[in-house]
Order: sequence, then structure tokens, then C-alpha cells
Amino acid sequence: MSGFTSTTDSTGTTGGTGVAAGAGGTGAAREEDTGAEHVVVFVGPSLRPADLRELDELAVRQGRTLDLRPPVRRLDLLGLLDSPGRRTVVMLDGEFGQSLAVSITEVRAVLAAGQPLAGASSMGALRAVECRTLGMTGSGWVYEQYLSGAIESDGDVALLYDPEGYEPVTIPLVNVRWLLAARTREGLLTPDRADSALRVAHALHFRDRRPSLLLKRWRAELADASVEVLEPELADERRDVWDRKRLDGLAAVRAALGAGADARELIPR
Repeated sequence: MSGFTSTTDSTGTTGGTGVAAGAGGTGAAREEDTGAEHVVVFVGPSLRPADLRELDELAVRQGRTLDLRPPVRRLDLLGLLDSPGRRTVVMLDGEFGQSLAVSITEVRAVLAAGQPLAGASSMGALRAVECRTLGMTGSGWVYEQYLSGAIESDGDVALLYDPEGYEPVTIPLVNVRWLLAARTREGLLTPDRADSALRVAHALHFRDRRPSLLLKRWRAELADASVEVLEPELADERRDVWDRKRLDGLAAVRAALGAGADARELIPR
């Protein structure tokens, strides 16, 4: 794995990711239709279609336009410099592997041109930590974990996703860390049992960390008491609840839209 990893599609091939600029009824064309502040968000598997629809509705209520773009790739940021008008740019997801990752050099160029840039959740959190001295801002639990050095590997935010709809296929390790920390705070897991569960998850390559395989490994290697706590969390209807990348992404976009974070997105300490 090379460069600063964040997301890759399930095919691992160039061009496997679809264009999402029109998701949720948004698109760059709306910048020409209104004088409202324009918010550009590079997003993919960190947020769900329902999240994007909710944020689009929030943008309307806030009197702003929301331009949703696919995960950021090399040169995407530089393309913003050719567009007129004022905007806020939020970077959540980014590609690597099938496309060149967004570079620190182009982040520096965008910031030097006076374009504000914020990052959270995934590739955005990584770049915000690296470029904070240049003026890029970061937010969220994932960002703070990298900033503090509690997490060092870029691979912790990597995952596979469906290139058609950006739905996550595997679980990034950073989300597992958040889940285990949360259940430990609640007294449902002991620190030793949480560490054991993390070791099992860490042993799986990010391409293999599908919910079904992770559960199989946890059942095989953890105490029954730990499995009783963790197994329900891997159900389809539960995973979004503790998806830390999703929660950080929602909070970052809400803040960019001038709405702040609601109670669902507050970060426990």
C-alpha cells in the first residue's frame, strides 16, 4: 500500500467509481443560479444516500448550495481554482490505488490561492493533519486520533466500496477502534477484551474486513462474553450507528453549512 490511503472501490480499477455530483439533487450548476454561499464536498462511502438527501435539504434551509463530488483524486482540488465565486470546500473521502491520491502539493497550492479547505472522516482527516500548518482545518474524532498520534497508520481509514452507489463493503479499522472504545467506556467490554478484539480485526487486511468475516474471526478467537457484545453491532441495521467516519463527515458538512452538529454527532470524551 503506497501513498496516503483512504478509500478504494471494490474493483480496484481505474474508472470504477461513478460520478456523484448530482447525488441528492445537487450539482455544480447551482453555483451559477444563486448568490448563496457554495459548499463543495468530496464524499463517497463515508456518507449514505439518505445522509446526502438530508444535507441537501439542510443546505436549502440554510440558504446555501451544496455541490457533492466523488472522492477526491489528484488534480481535483486544482480544478476548483478555475471556478468563479466564493465557496467552502470540505474533503471527506479520497481515492488511492485505482487513481492517484490528492497530494500535499496541490493542497498547498489551493490554500496559497486563498481557498479555505477543511477535512474530516477519511482522506480529509489525513490531509488536514499533514497540512494544518499550511492553513487546512480538520475536525472530528478520526482527525483528533491522527493528530494526537493515537492512530498512525493511514490504512486504518481504508475500505472497499461499491463503485455504483459508494456503499461500504468492508469495515475500516478506525470504526472498529471507535466501537471498541465506546463499549469499553460503557463497561460492556474490559480493556483486555477490547484489545483482543482489535488485534483480530487488525490481522485482517482492509480488503478482507467484511462484516461476515470479521464476525467469523471474532467468534473463533474471542471469549463468548465479547462476542455477545460485538455480534449485534455487525448487523446491517446497526453498522451506520457506530460508523465514526460517517458521524465525523456529517458533523463536518453540517458545520460548513452553518448548522453545527446535532446530538447524534457529538463526540464522547
